[in-house]
Amino acid sequence: MSTNPDRTAARASRKRLLLVSAAVAAVAGSVAAGTALAAGPSLPGVTPQSLLARALADHQQTFTGTVQSTVDLGVPSQLVSQLPSALASADGKGGSKGAADPQAQQAQQQLMSLLSGTHSFDVSVDGPNRQSFSSSDTGRTVRFVHNGTEAWTYDSQTNQAVQFTGIQPDEARTQPSAPAMTTPAEAARMLQQIAPFSSVRVDGDSMVAGRQVYVLVVSPKGNGSTIGDVRLSIDAKTDMPLGLQVDPSDGSSPIADIQFTNISYAAPAANSFDFTLPQGAKLTTKSAQQAAHGVPDKPSVPRTGTGQAGQHPNPGDVQVLGSGWTTVYKLSPAAAGKGAKGGNPLGALGALKEVGHSVPGGTLFTTKVVNVLVTDNGTVYAGAVTPAYLESLAK
Repeated sequence: MSTNPDRTAARASRKRLLLVSAAVAAVAGSVAAGTALAAGPSLPGVTPQSLLARALADHQQTFTGTVQSTVDLGVPSQLVSQLPSALASADGKGGSKGAADPQAQQAQQQLMSLLSGTHSFDVSVDGPNRQSFSSSDTGRTVRFVHNGTEAWTYDSQTNQAVQFTGIQPDEARTQPSAPAMTTPAEAARMLQQIAPFSSVRVDGDSMVAGRQVYVLVVSPKGNGSTIGDVRLSIDAKTDMPLGLQVDPSDGSSPIADIQFTNISYAAPAANSFDFTLPQGAKLTTKSAQQAAHGVPDKPSVPRTGTGQAGQHPNPGDVQVLGSGWTTVYKLSPAAAGKGAKGGNPLGALGALKEVGHSVPGGTLFTTKVVNVLVTDNGTVYAGAVTPAYLESLAK
């Protein structure tokens, strides 16, 4: 019996198609199985509100780990070094009595420089009075150590160290040298004040640093914020945030992505909190009280939505407009003038104008997070809001 060549070719083609389909299905099945295995067993259900409360609790965990941080604030490099002095002086105490401590400012600038690009940090914590933080992934070593009543900062770029003595229990976070936002838990603290103005939802679970986590999405209610949402990866067993991602409202790449790559909740080695001055390094020693005297006190928290500056010594100079994610600070020309004097309180304003661009009625400085509008009469509007939102307030 003769065989039709066309039918034979068709059957061969169908066989190849079936084989390819089977192979694709097998690969897909393997990937799905691997994903399910990696994700671990299903986690118990939890309400978004309770999960947020657990994540924002004061975590005094004992742990050692490595954090990878990628931050893109969109801030020009010439302004990064000026941010600590500008922010520290926002309380209006930047006159001659409020001159910031040089060593403390240097420590802040060292740490601020790490809040840009991608970096890895080794972190050890043993309760509220012993912490260690170090980074050397760029060939430059920056280290902070707090051990009981003493703390040290060191930067290999300048080969200088600062020692702070006489630290009171639980006082490390108030030290000007203490690093901030180096772990997801520290970064998540920014949500405490804006949680009432947020919508929250649980977006399933995932794995971070080998730990099973809940994924919580926190988003602003309403429009106008430059932040679209904050995604927290929360350890299902310890409630400690192990990952934090901040996404902009414009849909571009994340503003910040801070994740543990490994973590152990075992007690860190005792020598993790020892500090040895590197050979040839210059050491400056001062008491915590001296440092606190040299650095302006933290600004009092103004009442939001009232147009007043709370306990600010010059209520007419600074106003708080709005609340939550769309809070905007309005600085009068008088406040800006005082800040420009001596280059201390608002010394970054001159640089802002240099890198900003002209808009009707003033100069606009834009980043992925914070936008600043300096009007022609010297009034300043600043907040993590869109340029259009700022300009509408200035009209």
